[in-house]
Amino acid sequence: MSTRDDLVQTCTQMIAENGLAAFSLRKVADRVGIKAPSIYEHFESKEALLGEARRAATVALNASMVAHCKGLDPRQRLLTTAMGYLQFAQEQPSLFALLFMETPSKRRSLAELPEQNSPYAFLLARVNDFLVTMHSEGEVLSFGIWSLVHGAAVLRHTHLKEFSAPVLTSTRKNLEALLDGWKTQPAQV
Repeated sequence: MSTRDDLVQTCTQMIAENGLAAFSLRKVADRVGIKAPSIYEHFESKEALLGEARRAATVALNASMVAHCKGLDPRQRLLTTAMGYLQFAQEQPSLFALLFMETPSKRRSLAELPEQNSPYAFLLARVNDFLVTMHSEGEVLSFGIWSLVHGAAVLRHTHLKEFSAPVLTSTRKNLEALLDGWKTQPAQV
C-alpha cells in the first residue's frame, strides 16, 4: 500500500473510531509513522485528505446499500437499499456525519444530475427500477425516501439517542407504506 493510500485509510479509520472532532493531521501522521509535514507531499491540504476520506466513506455506504440485494425484485431491492443506508448510519455514525453533516452538496437544482457514484444517485437508480416505466416524479419519490431514511438516521444519533424504540422496523414500515402509495399511482411521462 502506498503512503497516500495508508494516509487515507488511517484518516478514515480514525474518524470512524473517534469522530471528526478528534481528527488531526498530526495524529494521522503518528499512526502512519511519518512526520506531519510529510502529509503535504501527498495532499495539498487537510481538506484534500478529508475529501479522500469522504470518498472512502461513500464506497463503504454504497456497499452497505447494495449488500443483500442480489436476486430481489425491484421493490425489495429498493427497500433493502434504503435500509442499508440506515444500517450504515447506525453502525458508522462518524463516517455518516463526515458524509452528510460536514459537506454541502454541490448540486443546486433538479436540472443537474446527482454526482455519479453518490448514495443519492444510487437510490435514484433503485427508484427508477421500482417505478418500471419512466415516471416524471421519480426524483420526488427518491427525495421522499432519502428524507425519511436520513431523518430517521439523524434523529437516532441526536435527539433520540437514548430512545429504545425499534427505529429500523418503524422506518421500514413507513417506507413500505410510501412505496405502496406510489406503486398505485399511474405512471406519468
